Amino acid sequence: MLAIAGLPPLGIFMSEFLVVTSTIARQPLLAVPLVLGLLVGFGALILRLQAVAFGTPPAPAPGGHPPAVLGLVPIWAHLALVLGAGLYLPVPLVAWFQSVARLLG
Repeated sequence: MLAIAGLPPLGIFMSEFLVVTSTIARQPLLAVPLVLGLLVGFGALILRLQAVAFGTPPAPAPGGHPPAVLGLVPIWAHLALVLGAGLYLPVPLVAWFQSVARLLG
């Protein structure tokens, strides 16, 4: 789980770190949703690990949402971001992708 989340000292951490630092250096406003997305993904992984390690979660409060529904919120949020990016990419983001493509050859 730690490797999938990209935490140090594991391999994926360096790529995530480079993406975040280069985004902060070039487009600081884009770094905010990027870091928030990484934190939401890490939180979802922690919730799944907690359920596996410590058993089933307690029953929801009366009138509350069941835990299974709340577990799908990060998935739907990321799908909405991908859909939004697929329909419209801001000009600075397109320029950033083009500069990354030039660097990669």
